[in-house]
Amino acid sequence: MQTLVGLGYSGWTEKARWAMDHHRLAYQYREHIPLLGELRLRRHAPPGGRGSVPLLVEDSGATMGSYAIAQRAEREGQGAPLFPAASLPEIEQWEQRSDAILRVGRAYMVQRLMEFPDAQVESLPPFIPTWARGSMKPMARMAASFLASKHEAAADPEAALLATVVPGLEQLRAALQGRRFLTGTFSYADITMAVTLQFIRPVAEDFIPLGPGRRKAWSHPALAERFADLLRWREQLYAEHRPAHGSAQKTP
Repeated sequence: MQTLVGLGYSGWTEKARWAMDHHRLAYQYREHIPLLGELRLRRHAPPGGRGSVPLLVEDSGATMGSYAIAQRAEREGQGAPLFPAASLPEIEQWEQRSDAILRVGRAYMVQRLMEFPDAQVESLPPFIPTWARGSMKPMARMAASFLASKHEAAADPEAALLATVVPGLEQLRAALQGRRFLTGTFSYADITMAVTLQFIRPVAEDFIPLGPGRRKAWSHPALAERFADLLRWREQLYAEHRPAHGSAQKTP
């Protein structure tokens, strides 16, 4: 069976999981552990490249990156297409916008993680029991520092939000104009833009469990108010088109 390695809170991982669940593919899901899991990523990274998640591992090889994994799911799975040929150029443009927004959002999330000890503890590996988590705050902070270093967190994430995220979400609003879907029918374009709202206000715990600490850290009240219409759009999209992770078996 295929194994998808990812970070449950990551927009890139969510894109890959959504596509695989949409196409009803069976897979195991394994949570990537920063620091501890880097060796596995490097083994599958392209020559001279840096390993990253999401990573889809199978006997015949590995596929890295949410877009490549989603396209693989399209070829191998069932159900309505997420990449209709007529919409492919438009979908690719939305994917580029999404990646730009998510990179800025990741920098904001890493910075906020450094500021919220409760969020750091919630980010510890799931195999650490609840009773031991309080004593492992130094390890949690070390992992947060590692993420900040690996992803080159911006010196001023708030300024980056205004420069990159706000224009991107304004483009999304203008393209939707009250419509349900970006390309006429539900497609990967909707998935890739819906996940960009995660660090403005996280989606419901039923879809991406975070805990109260990370949920507070990764919310931006001012932008949530400014883009309340897009948050309502995302919530409706999740309610109607996000399958449960029923086909995925979790492994430690």
